Amino acid sequence: MNTVITIGREYGSGGRLIAKKVSKLLDIPFYDEELINLIVQETGLAADFIRNADTRNPIGCFSNLSFSYDNLPVEGQLLVSEADIIKKVADKGPCIIVGLCADYILRHKENCARIFVSAPFEERVKRVKEDYHVEQKNIEHYVTKIDKSRAKYYNYITDEKWNVAKNYDMVLNSTIGLDECAQLIKALVEIKENKA
Repeated sequence: MNTVITIGREYGSGGRLIAKKVSKLLDIPFYDEELINLIVQETGLAADFIRNADTRNPIGCFSNLSFSYDNLPVEGQLLVSEADIIKKVADKGPCIIVGLCADYILRHKENCARIFVSAPFEERVKRVKEDYHVEQKNIEHYVTKIDKSRAKYYNYITDEKWNVAKNYDMVLNSTIGLDECAQLIKALVEIKENKA
């Protein structure tokens, strides 16, 4: 098993929960907090700052390529460090990486399965209310805001469109069930490895 799996997801779709299930099914590492900790060690930035990177407005930190790493704004340094760490983790062996534009960062890597998890808005709002323990008065507005922020960040950083099917090997609607989604991802990995 040599495949690296990246999982992009709409907020509330259960993408992170599915990633954990796939990790157990395939017995490969799932990078979540561990990846955040590696980025903290590399950059010295606060974990909460890194955790929320994909919900902030992107800045034009790469518009001037004459910048050195040390002269980049902190957001630019974070982007460079995240990309480097994601590549290093993926080079070590099979793993699952959620978010952080990993599908784009690893777009040229062989044996990479790029997954996007979606669900109807009402289902995502319900999951956020019941399972995510989010303290927001208007959950519907919050879900919409997080999705818009993720899309804006992804679209800017990658120059691609977030949640567009052609950018992924598989797009799943998590209403079929989280376990079922995990099984489908496992099947995709097996197909890709048999063709390699």
